[in-house]
Amino acid sequence: MKQFRSYPELFRSRRFWGYALCMMFSTGAFYAFLAGAPLLAAASFGMSPASLGFCLGTITAGFALGSYLSGRYAQRYSLAVMMIAGRVVACAGLLAGLALFLAGFVHPVSLFGATIFVGIGNGLTMPSSNAGALSVRPHLAGSAAGLSGALTVGAGAVLTSITGAILTEENGAYALLGMMLLSTVLALLAALQVFRLDLNGERESLEAGA
Repeated sequence: MKQFRSYPELFRSRRFWGYALCMMFSTGAFYAFLAGAPLLAAASFGMSPASLGFCLGTITAGFALGSYLSGRYAQRYSLAVMMIAGRVVACAGLLAGLALFLAGFVHPVSLFGATIFVGIGNGLTMPSSNAGALSVRPHLAGSAAGLSGALTVGAGAVLTSITGAILTEENGAYALLGMMLLSTVLALLAALQVFRLDLNGERESLEAGA
């Protein structure tokens, strides 16, 4: 009960919501991929189960690379900058994938090449957004971890359901990449909100010290 009583303090924090929403929609793109990629791979590419299993691992491989880069560069840059960098990488990959499909290049590379960048972007974003959510109220770190985790799983379930509902054999590529791009853009907006709050906080500190 004590944990639940601490939630209102977190709900009132715009910075917590920025980190949490970035986590929610970043992970949501991954859930959408898992929901839609098997249908698209079978309907559009005629992939075997073994090939599909291998290709589904590309987003995880991208996440591993992004996590490595995050560990390498997180000391140099702020949490918000790392989050934004990850979202930009993911958006760029998805836009490239959509462009290839629109140009008529209907091939597994168009899909799974794009989603590798989603994995890299999530690897860059998630460590920083998770650390930020826990640091907003250090005395409520446990509550923040539980709440942000629950929100992330809930958002993933919603996006999975929506993706499954709108995907068909005819619109599969565009619907899947479009849903992933929408989720990634929303995560980018949340990261930009955190960046704006950081700038405002620095400005207020400078004014106070002047």
